[in-house]
Amino acid sequence: MKRLALLTSIIILPGISFAQGEQDAQKARSVIEAAIKARGGDRYLNVKTEVGRGQYTPFDKGVPTIPAPFVDYIVHPDKERTEFGKKKQRFIQTNVGGAGWIYDGQAESIKDQSEEQTKQFLEGMRFNLDYTLRKGWREPEAKLSYIARKEIWRNKFAEGVEIEYKDGRKVSIFFDYSTHLPLMFSYTRETPEGGTTKEEDRFFQWVDYSGIKFPNIIDHYRDGIQTSRINYENVEFNSPVPDSLFAKPATVKEIK
Repeated sequence: MKRLALLTSIIILPGISFAQGEQDAQKARSVIEAAIKARGGDRYLNVKTEVGRGQYTPFDKGVPTIPAPFVDYIVHPDKERTEFGKKKQRFIQTNVGGAGWIYDGQAESIKDQSEEQTKQFLEGMRFNLDYTLRKGWREPEAKLSYIARKEIWRNKFAEGVEIEYKDGRKVSIFFDYSTHLPLMFSYTRETPEGGTTKEEDRFFQWVDYSGIKFPNIIDHYRDGIQTSRINYENVEFNSPVPDSLFAKPATVKEIK
């Protein structure tokens, strides 16, 4: 009888494990679908361009420094131009796929981005909240796991989803139980020195812009220490963004 019971457990348990795993993945999918709906559904999924304006504040050892105005232009799937400051303090970083250039107003120079800089851009495009919600979780062979309850920061509990991609990289998103809006996004970044850092975005002040929910405040943490705050003042979706913004100027005088 004991031998039969053992044999039965060997046969049945893998099936139970598979069923539980599928239920877990289905729960994770339901949580993501609820978040997409909360952010605007198809209107959110079909965004082609984004133009955001606001203040960017870098942090030094967890302490805020001087904020700078910024304008961020995004054309999906892989174009971005971010402008910081004004006049002599103006700094522009522009990327198109695996290429990019930088304008430094203080040095009055334009130069191509290094291989490491473009690599960081491409990684940032893949490992971010919007890509994950719009496409990432549907990548072939992506594995979804549900996290029922976790204290993501002091006295703040949320449900979450972990996504493991085909290459073994993982991201986690945690959501508010009632609004279904994202509270935190995290992943492990590989450094040029061969190490890793834990990157984390926290989202606050969700605002409706033309039927799409967007966080007016994004705080970034690295290994538990805050490194920046983005405070949006306005966001426009699907506004025309000219291709000329992404073309590298031949001279400094051609900077727009």
